[in-house]
Amino acid sequence: MAAEQHGLADRELVLRYFETWNTGDSVVAGEVLHPEWRDHAPPEITGPGDVQRAVEYVQATQSDLRFDISAVLNEGELPAAVGEVSRGAGTAATASGLIWLIRVRDGLLAEIWTHRRDERA
Repeated sequence: MAAEQHGLADRELVLRYFETWNTGDSVVAGEVLHPEWRDHAPPEITGPGDVQRAVEYVQATQSDLRFDISAVLNEGELPAAVGEVSRGAGTAATASGLIWLIRVRDGLLAEIWTHRRDERA
């Protein structure tokens, strides 16, 4: 079912997508992703089914992986999310600051590009 039928704004779509990775609720991928979904970071991930399998795999093998989104910029066809991916807790924890550029098509997330933030800038 298209996300626009759920009444979700682009910001909510983006947040639900990342929360899917945190909770392991892979069913959400079918609700927020366009059938022709493409992730340009791992280009082999195409379509909601691949994302569902990837979420389930990550939850089974890296359950401490966490996506924390601090801002979603621009409501519209090309929103961007700013945040970090972290793994672990305590002194062994690691985090990477990232920016995700996302394309919305037909009320669903259609493509994503991932860029590492340069912390030295």
